[in-house]
Amino acid sequence: MFQLRLSRLLAVFLAVPVLQSACVCGPGPNVGGYDDPSGKDPPRSLQGVKFIESEKGEPEVIGCADGQREGFADLTRHKRIAGCLATWEGTKSLRDKPTGKACGDDKGVCTSPADVCAKGWHVCGYQGKHDDLKRHTTANACNKEAGPGKFVAAMSHGQTEDLCPPPPTAETVFPCMDSGICSEPVCCGDACAFGKCRDAIWRGQTKISLGKAEGCGSVTSERNGGILCCYDGDGDPAAAAGGDAKTETPPATTDPTATATPPTGAATPPTGAATAPTGPVDSTRTPSTAPPVDSAEVPTSGPETARPTTAKKPGSK
Repeated sequence: MFQLRLSRLLAVFLAVPVLQSACVCGPGPNVGGYDDPSGKDPPRSLQGVKFIESEKGEPEVIGCADGQREGFADLTRHKRIAGCLATWEGTKSLRDKPTGKACGDDKGVCTSPADVCAKGWHVCGYQGKHDDLKRHTTANACNKEAGPGKFVAAMSHGQTEDLCPPPPTAETVFPCMDSGICSEPVCCGDACAFGKCRDAIWRGQTKISLGKAEGCGSVTSERNGGILCCYDGDGDPAAAAGGDAKTETPPATTDPTATATPPTGAATPPTGAATAPTGPVDSTRTPSTAPPVDSAEVPTSGPETARPTTAKKPGSK
């Protein structure tokens, strides 16, 4: 009887850590990370990453305040989401409000991470809604097409600090925690990784900026300076920018129904002479109303082709 009770107690004792390890949101064994006795777990640095840049253009179309992307560089495939590289002093929350001062890779140090997003764009997920990213990109594009480095959204990947929650619903609001298990921000890019909780955005396919020392609410630009910027509107930013331009008034045309006034002294045609038929006017011949050309697909520098994407290091000009 004693041996039976001992075996049952031993079974319960062994099952508890197994159950807990199946629920925690952290990625498990991580050399120099979660198992580090000092408790530090820094995310991977962006130093030395060779980002792939997009062509330059209007910030409102590109999505980055400096008019050039470092993530999602293919403008034709990724029109509504951009990866923008920023630098700032110390640690910042990814939900800090924008100050309106444009900054970024080619425009200097940011006061707030949100300032790296162009006017008409916002840091993805800043309201804690998982469907913000879903409306702007896909799991495959996020994980495989964003390019080198990592670009983070303004939401922790866990709804609580210790247990994996059920998949989010439309009403779920994710927090922006400073540090600890489940605090890491959702991430797109080649350097992002899976944790144990993978359902924040796409079921089983959501990656994070691995390293619980820098949660969504306390990040450095050295390790989490790539920011995901999402377009505010519902359509194509390039089309919207073209629609705002003022169109020129078409030149006046001769009214085909008007009767010409003969010059003074001209001979009057004899009575009964045949007159030209007037017929109905073709009402379908109106000035063209074709929509403006998508500026994202047409080079703006004349006949030269858009320059190829180039690799660069973070913080370079």
